[in-house]
Amino acid sequence: METKSSVIESKQYENKYFLFNKVFFSTASSDLFCGSYWKDKEAITGQEAGRGTTWFLRHENHDLVLRHYLRGGLISKISRDSYIFKSLKSCRSISEFNILNQLNTLNLPVPVPAAAQVIRRGITYKADLLTQRIPNAKDLVQVLKVAQDEVFYQKLGQMIALFHQHGVYHADLNIQNILQDSHNKFWLIDFDRAKQRKPKQAWQLSNLRRLKRSFEKEKVRFGIKWKVTDWDTLISAYQKAIA
Repeated sequence: METKSSVIESKQYENKYFLFNKVFFSTASSDLFCGSYWKDKEAITGQEAGRGTTWFLRHENHDLVLRHYLRGGLISKISRDSYIFKSLKSCRSISEFNILNQLNTLNLPVPVPAAAQVIRRGITYKADLLTQRIPNAKDLVQVLKVAQDEVFYQKLGQMIALFHQHGVYHADLNIQNILQDSHNKFWLIDFDRAKQRKPKQAWQLSNLRRLKRSFEKEKVRFGIKWKVTDWDTLISAYQKAIA
């Protein structure tokens, strides 16, 4: 996946605010964040259902992912997709766009941000994000339909250590947010609420515990081919890499 150096611009129109990467778009409008717009252009290449619909689309020579931010848990019963506005910088889509851009400058294996939107209404806002799609990649739930060898878990542990060395706190480190492409390279996705912090063992261990729970959960839910000794291999490689 090759992308030229990013040129980030911003645009504001009435109650709408955009950040966009000129590698992908010469300007930005709300059309870019509307699934029906891309359907009319026959640009939709797929979709994925979860909390909401994630759209996969083709724009010029770029494969992109479009996501609308939705709430989870009990609060979603009150408000499905509205968040309290504090500042533009802290809005979910803007924050995720910015950290992805920052991590790309560090050459970390993350998607390239394409465009972000915030629509403000009084004290609340709604948000959307477009990112570059990782080509020929599957999440680890799919990959682990087949048992993997020690090298797989060693490289996975080293990848997580790389992010931790750069102080990257991923708020939802689970195996659905880790991809492996056709070249066996690992990628980390979904940086909603992610932050760069001073590397500290406390939050790093919390991140790892969350990841282990994810392996355990998906083994029960989907029967992934994973065992505790695989985790031991991952942790051993992580510890050697981060030392």
